[in-house]
Amino acid sequence: IIKVNNLSFLLISAGAGYPLDMALNSVDDQYKGCTSKMAHLVKTKYLMKEINNSPQFKIGWQVGAMFVKFPKGYLKRNHLIAIYVYSDNNVYQHFNPDNRYGKKQYNHKTYKWYSLYFLLTEAIQILKKTQYGCRFTYRGTNVEFNKDVLNKEVRFGSFASSSLDYNIARGFGSKSCFEIYTCEGADVAKYSKYPHEKEVLIPPYEKFKVTAVKSRKYQPHLWCETVFTLKSTGTRSYLNCFHVNIFYILLFPLQ
Repeated sequence: IIKVNNLSFLLISAGAGYPLDMALNSVDDQYKGCTSKMAHLVKTKYLMKEINNSPQFKIGWQVGAMFVKFPKGYLKRNHLIAIYVYSDNNVYQHFNPDNRYGKKQYNHKTYKWYSLYFLLTEAIQILKKTQYGCRFTYRGTNVEFNKDVLNKEVRFGSFASSSLDYNIARGFGSKSCFEIYTCEGADVAKYSKYPHEKEVLIPPYEKFKVTAVKSRKYQPHLWCETVFTLKSTGTRSYLNCFHVNIFYILLFPLQ
């Protein structure tokens, strides 16, 4: 798994295309209706514990804390540090795979990233309150995806970095690329370690319909070998508030 600067892509061995589907084994908590409770758990239970349990997370957080001195706009300092940490290769190479396949661990309280996942999610949701409307973004990868997905619904299965500039996105891979109409992704460029990348960060719970699959074989002037066109169709959060609800049920069992 490789993260180049702040636009992230999963590289896999040659063979069958990487699945493009609803990522049913992924962590996708949206915290709809339980944000304040999860924020309390992160502050009092998870953040320092998870930082101390992961050398990569600890170093990434310490470096981020040196660069982020104050809150900015509607975001708290920890939100900004989390965005910075997400750009760290050493953190990313563990964090995103654990999200893509971490549903069971999330449910069983063995997930290692409750704090970082929540802070990124909350940061995106806060920014979306002031960034009205949907937007077109671009994502370039060196991964070959399964192409039999026309008119199907898909999710990225993890936080997905994209760019407002397709030339920037193309610089990170030209095998499989995405033209994305996102309504849940947030522009994090001015908070990022790499503001020139014009990054829009898409949360794992946003779902899309694949409205087109184009190939350079038939359209020689395409900007990538294969281009998937995705249109937002809302959200799907199978784990919404699951962890918070289980925690409080165990803490305050029914008499």
